[in-house]
Amino acid sequence: MKDDYYTVVASFPHLPYFAGAERLPLSRLRLEQRLRMLDGDESRQIVQAEFLAGWRMPAGKLGGGNIATHYKKTLQSISQPVLREFVEYRLDIQTVVAALRMRLAGRDPKQYPGTWGIGRLVKHIEAHWDAADFRLGTTFPWLNEAGSYLAAGDAMALDRLLMDVVWRHLSRLGDTNSFGFEPIVAFVFKWDILQAWLQRDASAAKQRFQTLIEEIKHVQ
Repeated sequence: MKDDYYTVVASFPHLPYFAGAERLPLSRLRLEQRLRMLDGDESRQIVQAEFLAGWRMPAGKLGGGNIATHYKKTLQSISQPVLREFVEYRLDIQTVVAALRMRLAGRDPKQYPGTWGIGRLVKHIEAHWDAADFRLGTTFPWLNEAGSYLAAGDAMALDRLLMDVVWRHLSRLGDTNSFGFEPIVAFVFKWDILQAWLQRDASAAKQRFQTLIEEIKHVQ
């Protein structure tokens, strides 16, 4: 156990489950201050991992040769095993969702060779394109539910489902080594999920409010 890991982990406040939270218990500035206590290379890798695996990566939209190439190049610079494993896990999820979106749109992945997805599942999915769950149902038991939300156009439900899946994965990761690098990775990406959920909820609320105002304006 590295002393800086212990110090950083001990400095983190409790993060409430994203769907029931009302606010962030730690600002981005305060989070970055804590991460600066880590080795410089580890801090750099966390920032790169956030670009690849943060919730603002467009869900299911990995396509485009330049984007795919950039993601693969950036992934190569992440050597910390725990961090790299989580990034690959997130890219797998994004690739599966991208496949669901493509199939729903009636597109063929062969039309986008090497660009529609990223990671170890691309060839497997292409080989099992006609299977309802791409033969990944055991690995991703939530896959059919995600497909149902996509078909219904329920973006909020899909986001909540995927956030919950990743949140639970991070909880298990953080529990494997209480004062190691694992809980640091878990906290950073849980914080990211929580921030994204709160901002999305606020944005939706603002839109609903604006709609009500417009309706009032047109009442005769």
